[in-house]
Amino acid sequence: MSANAIVVGGGVMGASIAFSLAKRGYVVTVVDKKSGPAQGSTGATSAIVRFTYSLRDSIAMAWESKHLWENLRGHVQAPESEPVADFIRTGMAVIDIPGLLPGTIRTDFADLSIPYADWDAADLARELPGVDTSNHYPPMRPDDPAFLNDSDEPATALYTPDGGYISDPVLATENFARAAKRHGAQFLYNAEVIGVRHSVSDEDYRASEGNHSASDVRPEEGATGQPRAAWTLNLSEDRVLDADVVVNAAGPWSSRFNELAGVGSDHGVSLTPLRQEVHTLPAESTVARSDGTPIPALLDAGIGTYMRAEVGGQLLIGGTEPGCDELEWVEDPDIVSMSVRAEQFETQALRAAKRFNDITIPNRARGVVGVYDASTDWTPIYDRSEADGFYQAVGTSGNQFKNAPLVGELMAELVDAVEHGHDHDRDPVQVALGYTGGTLNLGTFSRLRSPAGTSGNVMG
Repeated sequence: MSANAIVVGGGVMGASIAFSLAKRGYVVTVVDKKSGPAQGSTGATSAIVRFTYSLRDSIAMAWESKHLWENLRGHVQAPESEPVADFIRTGMAVIDIPGLLPGTIRTDFADLSIPYADWDAADLARELPGVDTSNHYPPMRPDDPAFLNDSDEPATALYTPDGGYISDPVLATENFARAAKRHGAQFLYNAEVIGVRHSVSDEDYRASEGNHSASDVRPEEGATGQPRAAWTLNLSEDRVLDADVVVNAAGPWSSRFNELAGVGSDHGVSLTPLRQEVHTLPAESTVARSDGTPIPALLDAGIGTYMRAEVGGQLLIGGTEPGCDELEWVEDPDIVSMSVRAEQFETQALRAAKRFNDITIPNRARGVVGVYDASTDWTPIYDRSEADGFYQAVGTSGNQFKNAPLVGELMAELVDAVEHGHDHDRDPVQVALGYTGGTLNLGTFSRLRSPAGTSGNVMG
């Protein structure tokens, strides 16, 4: 395959897709409006690796990706001299609350050979220093009079020993970018897409009878007398790129790019940027067991947080979008405040202090801000579009970093199949899972689906 491909987005998804396309013979160019890799939502990710999803295909994807992360050097074919991101295996405990975990999840785990254990309050006390073993549910805000109420109900959890996190999301992105470059890909930073044109064949243009998108034009001849590539992207500073294939991996800017390209009218789920904060607290006595190993990552939707150990004796805290919190949906990711807000920091810190009784809350807010590309059902779209040659890896909703190695592979499989004539909308592409066994049905992540029955939050 020698087709030209443009990947829009230089985060971990775009870099992984570029690598997988380039090693299949595509001539790949990655464009990103930022000045370097992973400067959008990737740089703000908590990089947690877990397998507790509502949909079986989402579980299988996360389990397969875990194996790829464990062998990242081999996957990206990195030389021994190149540092690669580490998978830190801490285990993952998910506090079980009503409606969070689907009834089929243990069966799915067993079928996919994912080790798990059901923990009671004694297990939690043994593995998590200073933990409150009560089940706090439903989540509340600190100004709620019931926020500090005690609970007599003991907490239980679903534990997966293979959960954990990736040590350095930016380094991981650089690993994929270097791998793509070794196969000839180029990366253009400070390159904002400001216009898109789609050239369709004369036959297709006439058949559209005025129904073609605003970006569709009749094909033009290039300097060789052959039809031009199907897509033309106008970039800032008067740069122009042509390609046969375009992949939208633009994160929170994905909806805007779809609009420029005139695609997305057939989506069954919508995409909306969401501002979120992830905070850190000093918690040296909390984040390590008595033997010095990191505590398991903890997803505690009953109080509205997830937590994991961070380097330097820190506890990293993120939110699970509980119903009592007002989510900050944004229209323009470029004008979002990237400063941590004291009120949000205090809310998450006080929630964490309900679970761990030896946490001290500092006066100064610390953390990072990210803008995530959230879909209606918190499940991504990995699909083509209604326009030939235009593909989408969007709606990653703050929970897909863990799947980046496999996303590159499945998007390359999808592009290859469709570009060779496969009707993916009618017969969804199946991707073989080398470690897990079986296949992944890409129809689960179709743009055409009605919103899937998921947890309705970042859990997916």
